[in-house]
Amino acid sequence: MTEDGANGRRATFSKRRPGLFKKASDVSTLCAVETAIVLLSPRGKPFYFGRPSVGAVLDNRSERPKMACIDVDQQAQTDRDRNIEEIKKQYADLLDQLKVGKEGGKELDNIKALPFENFSFTEFKVFDEWLEELEKAVDKRRMDLLASEASSSTTCPRAIDASVGSQTDECGDPRNAES
Repeated sequence: MTEDGANGRRATFSKRRPGLFKKASDVSTLCAVETAIVLLSPRGKPFYFGRPSVGAVLDNRSERPKMACIDVDQQAQTDRDRNIEEIKKQYADLLDQLKVGKEGGKELDNIKALPFENFSFTEFKVFDEWLEELEKAVDKRRMDLLASEASSSTTCPRAIDASVGSQTDECGDPRNAES
């Protein structure tokens, strides 16, 4: 090393040292923490700053149990593992719901279409009455489910919609229903 380079480093150190100590003092004051800094000059001479004092900070630090430093990578991995487990649980729940839906769909596949073209007027009237009864049963079941959902959780928009229900006029036509 040249003498000019060494002199430059010494000059830079002597100019920056007070600034570092000032920053440490500001951190200590603003954050209400104990602070200690030890700097070695280019010639190896130690310079130190502490608030309340370097000795007090070091003594307090040696008396306290060593704080476990959490490795950032380890914490990130733990968070990722937790997220993956949550996603796996949601995935399993969705698969269960899909399975139930598919089983319900298989039951619907077994329903055969009625040959309407062969119906007489009387058969249509009986079928119409049966559909009205079915609609009432479906509405009752929906209301029961919404009531149980409302009692177990907060009010949801579907419960408000259900209060309107499926209104029909006396002939069963929803277009002419009174609001």
